[in-house]
Amino acid sequence: MTESLISAWSFSRLKDYESCPYKLWLKVGEKRDQSHMDMTAADRGTMVHDSAEHYVDGTGDFIKEMSRFRPYFEELKSKYEAGDVILEENWGFTVDWEQTGWWDKNVWCRMKLDNLITDEYNPSGDPVVVTPTDYKTGKKYGNEVSHNMQGQLYAVGTFLRFPTVEVANVEIQYLDHGLTTKRIYTREKAMKFLPMWNTRAKRMTEAEDFPPKPTKVTCMWCPFGPQHGDGSCEWGV
Repeated sequence: MTESLISAWSFSRLKDYESCPYKLWLKVGEKRDQSHMDMTAADRGTMVHDSAEHYVDGTGDFIKEMSRFRPYFEELKSKYEAGDVILEENWGFTVDWEQTGWWDKNVWCRMKLDNLITDEYNPSGDPVVVTPTDYKTGKKYGNEVSHNMQGQLYAVGTFLRFPTVEVANVEIQYLDHGLTTKRIYTREKAMKFLPMWNTRAKRMTEAEDFPPKPTKVTCMWCPFGPQHGDGSCEWGV
């Protein structure tokens, strides 16, 4: 089980690790088959994200799943055409939080925002106020804490990637509900969270063992648990 380490992390991987290290090991370390899982919700989420991207960049049509945010996407498309929006960019960071490629050997942390809008520029044309955004499909309630933590991490990544940015207005767009949450981070505020993320991530990427941590909640939607998974985890409850 511990023949190699899991050396790169993302928010979703860290979430899996902290809920049950063994689940992460089976998914990423052993690359166990998960094709038995019902991927309807995940596939729909991917379809909606792809459609939003292609509508904004002019290569796709507006779909009904985006209809609660029609004015938002129309404005976003205009801002994209003006050069003020970055879409679906892959961000990679090393263990020292320096920028690197998504698939480079030294990548340690990966982040991918759905879009990033530059709201204000300095006289040199560099961004100073930006809006990093993540789209969510499916339920909102019960996921607020996790989503806000993800937004906090994206704020940290934004300040690391764009050294001139002073304010990040992190938005979570709940496309199925027509709701938006926003948290405003100054550089000083966001970077105070960096040591915490560093500690949590190193705990995962430096782990030499991935013990099971079974609970009814953790095991409920685990692809290897007995409830909705294949039951291959002997510790599943």
